[in-house]
Amino acid sequence: MDILLLLVLYQIKHWYADFKIQTYMQTIKKGVWLDPIGMSHTWDHIWTSIIILSAFWFIHPFDIFSIPVIVCCEGLYHYLVDYTKVKYGCKDNTKPLFWSQFGLDQMAHQLSYLAIAGYIIL
Repeated sequence: MDILLLLVLYQIKHWYADFKIQTYMQTIKKGVWLDPIGMSHTWDHIWTSIIILSAFWFIHPFDIFSIPVIVCCEGLYHYLVDYTKVKYGCKDNTKPLFWSQFGLDQMAHQLSYLAIAGYIIL
């Protein structure tokens, strides 16, 4: 059951960072390599992951020193996925290709959360 709780926490974190607090400028600047505004979106994912992993540690103790490694890897991966989608992806949300790429982007993020949960739990 712990793995399900961690995945639920990651779903809430992802919604919050990707849909609740992400600004319009962040969505545009994610496609400009190392742009501070675009990178601030990655930082939102990092600090929210630190919060949920730290809270989860009280329920399912794991090597707490792995948290910085996990969030750095997640942040780098998240940045590269978002950069690639915004830089090279379809920008017209009236086209099926846009939604296909949006879904692929979201799936890539979800797979990273499964990998993190597997690493922590297993």
